[in-house]
Amino acid sequence: MEQTVFRCKSFEIRQCSGVHPVGTDGILLGAWASLEGVKYALDVGTGTGLLALMLAHRSAEIEVHCIDIQEKARQCAAENFRASPWADRLRIVGSDLQTYSLEAVQQYDLVISNPPFYTENVRSPKGCRLQNRHASSLPPDLLVRVARHLLKPTGKLCAIMPPTTAQTLVERGATHGLYLTRLTEVFSRPQKKGPERWLIQLEHNPYLFEHSQLRLYTSEGAYAEAYRALTADFLLWAENTSPNV
Repeated sequence: MEQTVFRCKSFEIRQCSGVHPVGTDGILLGAWASLEGVKYALDVGTGTGLLALMLAHRSAEIEVHCIDIQEKARQCAAENFRASPWADRLRIVGSDLQTYSLEAVQQYDLVISNPPFYTENVRSPKGCRLQNRHASSLPPDLLVRVARHLLKPTGKLCAIMPPTTAQTLVERGATHGLYLTRLTEVFSRPQKKGPERWLIQLEHNPYLFEHSQLRLYTSEGAYAEAYRALTADFLLWAENTSPNV
């Protein structure tokens, strides 16, 4: 099957068969995560490598290490890294998160993940792509335990997920000494009563908290100004009125 290509302003991503494609969640997280003081980042569940590429684009100082349980995804990300301007700062370091956390000598300023969030007991038969979206392949408790172990004292964990799943991660984080310090509620349109996603940041410091909201589209269907501003460095279509991601 021929690969499709997702083009950003300064790089492109080949979207490989069986690997979860570029989507709005990943774009939002890669643009939203704070890179202040970040030199080393760990991308958990890298998929096509989108988050790592966005971080490398945003900061000339950052080195991103990537993990994915799927061999296809690791191969796909590696191909995209080699084709990018930042190949020397992006690398695949492992497949199994728990094993890597026990062996790693590097500590990180940022652990970032666009994790799976399906929690149904019955899985879809669609295979690899659905594994990327199923929470059993990356339980919230594992993510926060590993993040706490691998993060520097001033490090942070950033993720995007539906509110119910995000609340579970926040609760698990607090039991492991990682506390919610930044929350952006994401709404697709103004008439939506509740957010579809939470962008969350967890840190060791329990005394900070910043809360905001982000709407992606206006009631007329155009991209909202705040969404265009957040993604302007990446998306070629940020000025258009209809969604392409």
